[in-house]
Amino acid sequence: MHAWEKPVLRLDPANAPTAIAPAFQPVEALVGGFALTDFNDPARARAYADALDLWPHLAGAGEPTATDPLAELRDGVEKADPLGPVLGDLCRLHWLALRRRSVSVLEFGSGFSTVILAHAMRLLAGHFDGWARRHLRTEQPFHVHAVEEDPRYQALTRERLGPALQPHATVTRSSVELITHDNRFATVYSELPNIAPDLIYLDGPSQFATTARLNGFSIASPERMPMSADILRLEFFLEPGCVLIVDGRTQNARFLRSYFRRAWAYHHDRAGDIHLFELQEEPLGPINQRRLDFSLSQGWLL
Repeated sequence: MHAWEKPVLRLDPANAPTAIAPAFQPVEALVGGFALTDFNDPARARAYADALDLWPHLAGAGEPTATDPLAELRDGVEKADPLGPVLGDLCRLHWLALRRRSVSVLEFGSGFSTVILAHAMRLLAGHFDGWARRHLRTEQPFHVHAVEEDPRYQALTRERLGPALQPHATVTRSSVELITHDNRFATVYSELPNIAPDLIYLDGPSQFATTARLNGFSIASPERMPMSADILRLEFFLEPGCVLIVDGRTQNARFLRSYFRRAWAYHHDRAGDIHLFELQEEPLGPINQRRLDFSLSQGWLL
C-alpha cells in the first residue's frame, strides 16, 4: 500500500437513499444513531439488535425452547458452536451493510454472519431493488454470496437462513488450494462467485481447509494461521467505495495490506479484533459515481 490523498466526495443528492426512497428515512436515522465503535459495547450491541429486531434470526437450530436460547448471546458471550454468534460482530456487520447501502456482498466463510447480512440485504431490497437494477452495474442487487469450505456448515447456514432470507443469500461450497503468491505461501478457494462486491467479509477459510503440501509446507497445523490471498486476485476488479472487513486474522490482514496496490484506507479496531479496509479512489465513471452517491451520503467510513 502507498500513501495517497483521500478523494473529495462530489455527490449528487438526487441519488441519496432518502431521495430515492423517502420511506427509508427512519432506517437511515436509526443507523446514524450508532458508530463503528459502539459494537464493542455489549449494551449498545443489544440496543441495535432490539431496534432492528434481529433476535429471531439469531436463534440456533435445535436449541431448547424451555429456556431463553439467546441468553448467552444477549450477554455477549461466544458459544462453543463453531458457528456460534458474537453479538457485537454481527450487529457491526449489519450496521456496515446498512450504512453503506451495500449492493453486493462477498463472504468468505458462512454462518450467522450470512443470516444477518441477508437480513440487511432484504431490508435494502425492499426500498431500492428497482432503482439499483435500473441505475447500477449489478445482476443480482442486494444479495450475499458466501463461499464455504465445509458442506456441513453450508447446509446449516442454508437452514438458518430460512424461507424469508434464502432469496437474499447464496451459499456455495468450494475446496481450498495451497498456492504461492509472490513466493509466499497462501490459500485460495478453487471457485468464487462471479460478482463485483462492494462489501467483503473475510472470515474463511480455516487453516485446516486443505492438507496439501508445497515444499514440505502445510498450512493444516496448529502452528500455522489462516492466510487467504483471494482478494489480491480480485483487487483490480473492485470499484472505489468497496469495504473489506477482516474478522481477526491479523497476520492475514497484514499480508493483504503489504500486497494491495490501490488506495486502501486501513483501520485496526483492536477492541473489536477486526481490520477494516476502504477503497478510497476517484470514481471510475458515471455508473460508479452513481453508486458512490448512493453509498457514501454519510461520507467515507475511515
